[in-house]
Amino acid sequence: MRSTIHGTIRLDTAPAVVNEITLIGSRCGRFEPALDLLRTRKVNVLDMISTTMPLSHARRAFQKAAQRGVLKVLLNAD
Repeated sequence: MRSTIHGTIRLDTAPAVVNEITLIGSRCGRFEPALDLLRTRKVNVLDMISTTMPLSHARRAFQKAAQRGVLKVLLNAD
């Protein structure tokens, strides 16, 4: 889960607790090591993309992203 929000928000945490969802925060991590891994191609990010869909199919993309084993679903302009 990643976000930068100004101010206070109300968040219903019940679904995360009831469904035992693990949230992993990412705010300002160390980008240099990650950039080095990408630059040297030690991490193949293409293997992480399960599918690409047009933006007009966003609802279907979210359903796909919720499936077990799906890592990333990319949306592109129609």
